[in-house]
Amino acid sequence: MYSKGDLVVVRGFGGREAILRVWEVRPKGCMVCTEEGFQARLRGGEAPMVGFPLCDIIGLADKGEQLEGYSKV
Repeated sequence: MYSKGDLVVVRGFGGREAILRVWEVRPKGCMVCTEEGFQARLRGGEAPMVGFPLCDIIGLADKGEQLEGYSKV
């Protein structure tokens, strides 16, 4: 399963993929945000999150994977 802070590849609208950080794991999916949003939340700030069902989370992103190749959500 996934943990807070994991980088995951998600499938968004139209099948586009993006790499986002897990903020919260829920029984049927995860709340995720951008790297910038994740860092802001760690500092106690606010940042938008998006919920993805488990079926749209493709898996963990490889640590060496280039983030530029993925869409921004």
